[in-house]
Amino acid sequence: MNSWWWLLVPAAYLLGSVSFAYLAGRLKGIDLRQHGSKNLGATNAGRVLGKGWFFAVFFADLAKGLVPCLVAMHLTGTPDPWLPLATAAAAILGHVFTCFHGFKGGKAVATSLGVLLGLFWLVGVVAFALWLVVWLIGLAGFRLGAAGAVGPASMIAAVAVPLIYSFVFPQPWSGGNIVFGVFVVLVSAVVVVRHRKNFVALFARPAAP
Repeated sequence: MNSWWWLLVPAAYLLGSVSFAYLAGRLKGIDLRQHGSKNLGATNAGRVLGKGWFFAVFFADLAKGLVPCLVAMHLTGTPDPWLPLATAAAAILGHVFTCFHGFKGGKAVATSLGVLLGLFWLVGVVAFALWLVVWLIGLAGFRLGAAGAVGPASMIAAVAVPLIYSFVFPQPWSGGNIVFGVFVVLVSAVVVVRHRKNFVALFARPAAP
């Protein structure tokens, strides 16, 4: 096993565990675990603290997934998938199950996007573009509000990620590529499961007049 495993994977988990939403709230004298959706993510930061904080937390959380993956890819090279994938998984798990806040964290959207950009940049770019389109449709067509449209957009983009991966890569489910494919499916599943309450709330919402 590569000696970098013992340093990089735990470091990715610890970096992923740093809740920028929590830190942003504290800068404003607010504990986000007690306000809004009580979730330590960019959406709740934007809902409670203001739109600017959504972008600040979102890109900080994205960096938590992107930077460790880029480091792992640089150290091992793309032919060796295991260290980059383990590093990516550690960053996501750190965000979702942060050791600094009782293993309760965010919903993994921004960090998962950072991971995708680090491992397969084109998949990440297409997924983000899809998220943006669905968010704008939800915002304008269904009058969900900026924060309310994030959940549906995140779920739809997450479900689409394995399909995007299949279109972007030749023979995506054969040979060595299947390892990446399984990982992409698992990342997608984590985001969907973390947003299951948003899915229920969306269909329980009264129709807009």
